[in-house]
Amino acid sequence: MLSYGYTLLFYNIYSLLRSRGLNPQVGFLHALRQGHPALASDMMEEFRSIVVDAVVWKLAVNGQLTPDDFDYPKTAGEGCFFKPHARQTFIKALEEKFNSAIAHPVTGTALDYRRCMEYQVQHLSQVIRGIDADYQAMVLR
Repeated sequence: MLSYGYTLLFYNIYSLLRSRGLNPQVGFLHALRQGHPALASDMMEEFRSIVVDAVVWKLAVNGQLTPDDFDYPKTAGEGCFFKPHARQTFIKALEEKFNSAIAHPVTGTALDYRRCMEYQVQHLSQVIRGIDADYQAMVLR
């Protein structure tokens, strides 16, 4: 669940970076590797635990997804996959989280998590362009 959730988060961030004209290949925290969008990996760190980990925890603790909701590998090297209904449950829960409102910890503005991601990408763009002095990560307390 974590791996799938991180992949969905990664591509949400990746598209936001591309839409703002930022080069997702050049990051600050993750090492540059051929074909790896390091900046997307950097930016998703702020949202990994507060979005994806929170959704996985909730689904597991509440019994909404159980081990029976997965197809397990039959031979070494194969992956473990969601059964179709479980994937739908997971995506629905993740979308609900993306769309849930919070007060942005830096600005205090009421935004959903997806708009917070967009705000952080815009903020990074402004720092790179010299409009904002310092980058302030989104940290919930």
